Amino acid sequence: MIKPFEDPPLIGEWCREKRLGNGGFGVVTLWRNRQTQQTVAIKKFHILQDRSEITDKHCERWRNEVKLMTETVQNENIVRTVDVQPASFIQELLRSSANGLPVLCMEYCEGGDLRRMLNRVENCSGLREQDVRDVLRSLRNAIAYLHSLKITHRDIKPENLVLKQQGDRFVYKLTDLGYAKALDKQSLNASLVGTVEYIAPDLIYCDRYNCSVDYWSMGVIGFEIVTGVRPFIPHAPITRWMMHVQQKKPADIAITEDNRENYTYHTEIFPENYISDCLRKQLERWLMLALEWNPKQRGYVPYTGPANTGEQTPKSVKFAEDKPATSSTVLKIFSLLDQILEKRILVAFSLYDCRHIDLEVTPDTTMVALRAHISQQTGIPVDEIDFILPLEQKQSRIEATTRPYDLYLPELINRPMLFVVHRGSRAAIVQRDLKPRIPKSITDVFQNIKIKLKPHMLRQFIANAYYFIANEQRLYVQLLDGVRNYGLTLNDGIARRKDEIGRMNKVVYGILGGVEYHKLTVSHARGSLGARKRIPSTTFEPTCQQWEEKCERIEANVRKLAEMADKISKRYESVLKRSRDALRHTLLHGYEQQDYFGLKNVEGRYEQTRARILERITNEKSHMDMSQAVYECLKRRDVLLRDPAFQELQQQLLDIRHEMQEIEKVLEKVVELTEKYKRELARLTLEQQDEIWKLLESGSSSGTNTRSHTPTPNGSLANGTDQGALFPDFDDMAPVFAVPESRRRQERGAPKFLVGGPVAPFQSLIANGSIDENLVRAAEGPNDVGELIAANETLISTTNDLLCNSITMLK
Repeated sequence: MIKPFEDPPLIGEWCREKRLGNGGFGVVTLWRNRQTQQTVAIKKFHILQDRSEITDKHCERWRNEVKLMTETVQNENIVRTVDVQPASFIQELLRSSANGLPVLCMEYCEGGDLRRMLNRVENCSGLREQDVRDVLRSLRNAIAYLHSLKITHRDIKPENLVLKQQGDRFVYKLTDLGYAKALDKQSLNASLVGTVEYIAPDLIYCDRYNCSVDYWSMGVIGFEIVTGVRPFIPHAPITRWMMHVQQKKPADIAITEDNRENYTYHTEIFPENYISDCLRKQLERWLMLALEWNPKQRGYVPYTGPANTGEQTPKSVKFAEDKPATSSTVLKIFSLLDQILEKRILVAFSLYDCRHIDLEVTPDTTMVALRAHISQQTGIPVDEIDFILPLEQKQSRIEATTRPYDLYLPELINRPMLFVVHRGSRAAIVQRDLKPRIPKSITDVFQNIKIKLKPHMLRQFIANAYYFIANEQRLYVQLLDGVRNYGLTLNDGIARRKDEIGRMNKVVYGILGGVEYHKLTVSHARGSLGARKRIPSTTFEPTCQQWEEKCERIEANVRKLAEMADKISKRYESVLKRSRDALRHTLLHGYEQQDYFGLKNVEGRYEQTRARILERITNEKSHMDMSQAVYECLKRRDVLLRDPAFQELQQQLLDIRHEMQEIEKVLEKVVELTEKYKRELARLTLEQQDEIWKLLESGSSSGTNTRSHTPTPNGSLANGTDQGALFPDFDDMAPVFAVPESRRRQERGAPKFLVGGPVAPFQSLIANGSIDENLVRAAEGPNDVGELIAANETLISTTNDLLCNSITMLK
């Protein structure tokens, strides 16, 4: 049976589903259309148990809210009204309405309210930065809009900020204008309205107030969403609360009470939060304006001249009593918040010391400034800082001209946008023996574990304990993410060298083919000209011997170069394989879903302790459960950071990086030498042809002419060519590769790393100033058909290059 004034469960196609909550004096119910699936939140005047309590004032306030919502207020951050059809549905609702008062049909905000978010365990120390920004921006837009209409809300609290789903994100909307009032020029006589925890002091002790009471509520909510608690001794009764808040200085934005009833006034936001340091420092400035005791100064700053004229927002409302008698002021509560929320804060994560580093970036911020800031925060020398970009970054690498401003990604506001690596650290990517950053409230309890905490101190302790464990989970996951991105970047850099290695091999073997072709021409010239006796043998034989000696020397060096190219290719393939194998390590897969510190269990412990606080059944052991959780977290942290597999993975990546750097040095020298030998081969071919023509011309008349090719005593050719310049020393080209530390540990019996395998180091190619064939090992295994075809193609290509070079030199 339906009670009087109770809505029926079904009206036409509309079905009453559930009660969503109660407003100041209204009840909100969710209705759904069974045919269209449209949802709507219906707010009706609250039916009091004693009908005599309904006064004309209550009815007036209700009609005022309905009128404001339906006729006046239109803002994206204020819950909007909707038109519900058919009209008979509304008519039926009005029949069960008290005193025939109108109903309010509003859009359904399925995300619940801000209080529901703050009550979640994971938000006990505040929201994440993106949510903090969204809440503050929404509050600012809604309140500034109401004030532009000369309307003050007077009851801003988390319960009146609801979440509406729009696409893949939630939009925060202000609701419940039941206490909203239009302010006239004399202000209003204030009755005690709104929730006591969020109302401004002037609503309690003053006869008059203005719209600055909403600034105070904004400030309290702003502090709470950052830290998880209200700023001013939230556990204290209103009389004690008022006494201490009245004594605070303008710079004080929080007051806390310890276990011995000592009060501390704070000018900074509590360190246990999830926002960046840059945003925290900026919000501290804004909170000083919002939480100013004096209502005439709240939200205002002294007016300093025409330069600040543009700072005053046209959406603000100013009355005669708002202006101090001594000096003029300008409203900054909205414009300052706009400036703060528009700032780009680049968040980096240092793998070396496992810490977040943030910096406000502008279009003029340079990489030099970013490096200097990171060096100051971490102690890493500027020239030893390497940057690793996460996969979400559009840029593939960081150059000297890269702007930090372009590295800012709004969608990564709660994750690192950049990873920092200490290039000079050869032992490990992550610094050994990292000290945990434990909140002070936890260390105080650990120093006196038998202490009995008062309820408000116990609440702070369990919140900080959960924050510490959750933060360690977050840091370790980001650490693994950074190591994985480090490996991906390393592998990408190695893979990019593949084509270059292939080109080097083609050129080297092409030159070797060119040498064989040159030997053939020398042999052909000697046989053909010698058989025809066109040149005297006394002249021709020494010349042919010198041609063959030159061929042998360049052939020997080119063959050593080819052997070095083979060794580079084999070493490169080994490094590439090991870098890919490292990325398959079990530590680097599924880490984002792993609960390394047992957070689910910690959440249960937290909820149990919080329930005991609410039921007021705490004792001297109430904190022991969360203390045990912190202790287990510290032990688990030590195990994870000292895990042999984690250490070996880091060493493997460092060895790969170091080995690839050595390969790149040798590769650069080999490429340089291939160009030298290509030019020298073309020059020898040209010289041979030139000398043949000279011998043919002079052979019949003068006999011999050996001036241009007679060896000199010091080993140089008579034509001025220095043999040492032709066949350079390889010592500087092929440094000896040290055996990686990880391999030495494996030989000593340390835990074996499963990826990769041993690779023989490069050997020196020089012995006593000349090339020692015994020190260079040929490539292992026969070439396949594909390699032979490729070698033949490169031979043809190189021969064409040699002919072109010869023609160019002739010209």
